[in-house]
Amino acid sequence: MLIDVHCHYTLTRRAPVTQPRFSFEPGGTPGPGARPTDYDSCVSDRALGRLDWRLARWWLRLPAPGPALDAWLEQEYARHLHAPGPIERFVLLAFDAVHADDGRVPPLPRRRTDFGSDIYSSNSFIRGLCRRHPQRFLFGASVHPYRQDAEAALAEVFAGGACLVKWMPLHHNIDPDDPRTRRALACCARLGLPVLLHCGPEFTLTTQRPALAALGPLLAALAELRRTGDMPVTVLAHAATPVTPWGSRDGYRRLLAALAGEFAAAPLYADVSALVTLGKAGFLRALLRRPELHHKLLFGSDFPVPPSLARLRSVLGGARRAVAAEPAWPQRAARACRAAGLSEIVLQRAGALLPNVDYFARGSPAPRAVPAGPATRRG
Repeated sequence: MLIDVHCHYTLTRRAPVTQPRFSFEPGGTPGPGARPTDYDSCVSDRALGRLDWRLARWWLRLPAPGPALDAWLEQEYARHLHAPGPIERFVLLAFDAVHADDGRVPPLPRRRTDFGSDIYSSNSFIRGLCRRHPQRFLFGASVHPYRQDAEAALAEVFAGGACLVKWMPLHHNIDPDDPRTRRALACCARLGLPVLLHCGPEFTLTTQRPALAALGPLLAALAELRRTGDMPVTVLAHAATPVTPWGSRDGYRRLLAALAGEFAAAPLYADVSALVTLGKAGFLRALLRRPELHHKLLFGSDFPVPPSLARLRSVLGGARRAVAAEPAWPQRAARACRAAGLSEIVLQRAGALLPNVDYFARGSPAPRAVPAGPATRRG
């Protein structure tokens, strides 16, 4: 089964509605000074003010953030994610709120210097999408380890069908040396819940903790957890590649060395999400020449990041025109990887690693349906 392990689904202003909800996500009442957790999915004013967002809205003549824009986004998500093609299932990723060191959730940021969440998609919202489309979507959870109830929340999302949990330390503020992070990782290991982590540079969300982009501290934490038998299956997003071809490759090199060396027999992997793009295609070409590492790679698209074939002409050859004709972006990325010669084990690996793959397809029960309650500050 070909599973896309890295697929984002975020709306700009989706208020909570009555639906089955996780106990740690009661929802709130959005208003002035709202926190991300007052919504089911949202994008901050700071992020919406970025040049790429403004240009996209102008070029596509999109409405202002809110219900009209969200309706357009939902149509676009459906067009790309329900299209036929080699990908059979998509892991939709929740994205928990940024938490401060004391565990509190700040209001949505407006200014560049504000500390807070640029995007948020609740676990309840993403799980609801998976329940409505059980043959298509898998539930990628996101639970910040600085939550007071983090371990209980991790157990709850796993019991509710989660196949992995997603973190972005440099934006989320997740330090691998923090005892809470270690406990959450050990909890994931006990549950059998893989962790998908973004390490390395980021350009779509604010880098609020630059030091947490480094790979070394995470590898050291995983090595210690491995010694105690507490290391979960860990997947490094984008193979820890830089944003641009000329960016620092230190994290990428360290990851490949770890996969071939210290962690060769450990449950450490990398996904190839976003490598079918203009800035990262060179790294995909390099990985094609490392077949001995292909059993350590998983396929991901990083949708809605659009793929680009401009720097893959030499490896696609005569298949380029057919690949370019694929209208759905994730399916185009998968076809490009296959046509370029990426080992089939990369495309099929996730099916053997992820738990709960058939959870929704077999009609598993949902948590209790509750109304969106008044705003709380549990995070």
